Amino acid sequence: MRVQKNIPEKFFGLLSFKSNFKLLFIFNCLISIFIFDISKADTNFPNKKNNQIDIEYLESRNELEDYIIDTGDSIYLEFSAGELNGVFTVNREGELLLPRLDETFVRGLTKSELKTLLEKRYAEFLFDPEIKIRFARFKSIRVLVKGELRNPGFYKFPAYSSGSFLTLDKVDNSELDTLIENNNEQSEIGQNLQSNNQSSQDLVVKRSNESLTTIADVIRRAGGITSTTDLSKIEIIRDIPLGKGGGKKRAIVDFNAYIYESDPTNDIRIFDGDTLFFPKLSKTNPNQIPKSILSGISPKFISVNLFGRVEQPGVVKLPLESALSDAIDLSGPIKPLSGKIVLIRYAKDGTVIKKNISYSASAKRGSKRNPYLKKDDLISVKNSILGKTTGVIREVTAPFVGIYTTKELIDSFND
Repeated sequence: MRVQKNIPEKFFGLLSFKSNFKLLFIFNCLISIFIFDISKADTNFPNKKNNQIDIEYLESRNELEDYIIDTGDSIYLEFSAGELNGVFTVNREGELLLPRLDETFVRGLTKSELKTLLEKRYAEFLFDPEIKIRFARFKSIRVLVKGELRNPGFYKFPAYSSGSFLTLDKVDNSELDTLIENNNEQSEIGQNLQSNNQSSQDLVVKRSNESLTTIADVIRRAGGITSTTDLSKIEIIRDIPLGKGGGKKRAIVDFNAYIYESDPTNDIRIFDGDTLFFPKLSKTNPNQIPKSILSGISPKFISVNLFGRVEQPGVVKLPLESALSDAIDLSGPIKPLSGKIVLIRYAKDGTVIKKNISYSASAKRGSKRNPYLKKDDLISVKNSILGKTTGVIREVTAPFVGIYTTKELIDSFND
């Protein structure tokens, strides 16, 4: 009886084990698929371990998609009704003065948002209006540069004409200025085209890429890189338009190919309000400076100011990454009875640094006794204690020497 009772119990236990095993197997499969999907998804986001950072939103074909319109932008509007065409500038109040609409507030809009707004407002005057929008001139931009560059801070770049604006072969910047000014007074661009006997199909697109502000321009304006600048992880932070939720977006750009392979692919265009951060390498890279000079993002020379007990005090021009010994060599030897050297410079946070240096010409370049110099450093070679004492004695005895000399001269006349 016990054997007969145990058989069903074992049978049902075996069935439950099989069913549990199936459930466990299915559960493990689902977990494996989920983990695989996550591993694939992780590669789509920027992270420190992934060198292939997605910077698609900064590429040229998308660069104006999120461009935020503001004061100083000049916009070319092309209507289906050609008599309304013109170039119009956003004024200080963030408005466009448009024909029939007068003041239209456009600050903070993107190109697509402006198109939607204008087509909706012009629907009151035009049947099914279709408006094409191009940037004739971009406003001046201000960029914040932080991190491991020689002179980080805020930098302003001038306004420039757009290469996407359709201009005539013979139209130069001065004529474009006149065109913008006239259209601000509600003149018509169509008349300008007719006077040249050319239609819109005959116009030539002039692309002035050299006028665009890029990462390379920002680095040059900030004084160039250092031997510890990490060019593989330049971080760009950019505003998101309010119409897309506002806030910030960022991308990590590898800029090494620019200086090592002359590849401008990642020389990304920079817009107003961008922030660029340059991280610092854990170890000095001595190859960066020569390559950056050849690529043009770092200057060949810097100027420092040398004063005190040297043969030729004044402004000294030095190669980039020069040490104190180089400045001393170019300004002539230090005079006898000289003491410590005082170095004054601005730090990256804007504070003034003052260092007393026990200079040694034989010290290692970049060491405390023979530091590297930066642009606009002030260097003063002081007197030693013995030199100061000699100077004091000279100052004290000078009047007596003069009196004695005068007495000797008078006595000689009396004789």
